[in-house]
Amino acid sequence: MMLTVLGASGTYPRPGGACNGYLVQEGETNLVIDLGNGCLSRLRMAVEFTELSAVLITHMHIDHFADLYPLYYALRFHPGKPWGLRLLLPEGGLSLVGRILGEDARAHLPRVFREEALCSGNIYQIGDVYVSAFPTSHPVEGYAVRVEGKGWSLAYSSDTGPTPHLVEAARGVDLFICEATLPASYQEEASHGHMTSHQAGEAAEAAGARRLLLTHIWPTFEPVEILAEAREVYHGEVEVAREGMVLRLGGADVA
Repeated sequence: MMLTVLGASGTYPRPGGACNGYLVQEGETNLVIDLGNGCLSRLRMAVEFTELSAVLITHMHIDHFADLYPLYYALRFHPGKPWGLRLLLPEGGLSLVGRILGEDARAHLPRVFREEALCSGNIYQIGDVYVSAFPTSHPVEGYAVRVEGKGWSLAYSSDTGPTPHLVEAARGVDLFICEATLPASYQEEASHGHMTSHQAGEAAEAAGARRLLLTHIWPTFEPVEILAEAREVYHGEVEVAREGMVLRLGGADVA
């Protein structure tokens, strides 16, 4: 399996960066998990949007779904009309996306995207992979996801505060992509639905995840400091996600 980091910044991008987005590729399956602002152009460097199997949006905050808008227009006005792209997101999510669109654009949304509600406890088959959803602790409805294929597994925290569901989602995975929005000293600020460096490391340690990839670090803070703090409590391999990073489970990273 190959994972490409499309965006890794929390809330707003670093210079030259993008917000949250990941491309999972297994065989002929191309699954996008979150598509924040700046991700679509990076996605197109890896795979064409007409070749996507599905897009999964973990929760309806703009830094996780903003590039659904350019993706919608790219699909809608493509001469081949490759409509009906499977879109998994919290119930009512597509209606929310349509609120800022004009009447004609809203009418085309359910034609361009084939909406499917993301629900806790459900398992979704997307081509060659299986996705399980786990509730997060965040101000809006959201889900951490566990993605499994033949001989590999990964988990993605989405945005969340500490919760037993997160440890359950990441239990024994090969790779745990976990938000580490804030330094350890900001635990009070993180209590409103985010994680500190220590909390991300502790969740990975409790889950027995084999490898930890820190993401959603606010651009206010230095990733090297977040990384050092996570290493204080997590004893496996850990690194910081960066745009363009490619990881193969069981193999080496490719810049």
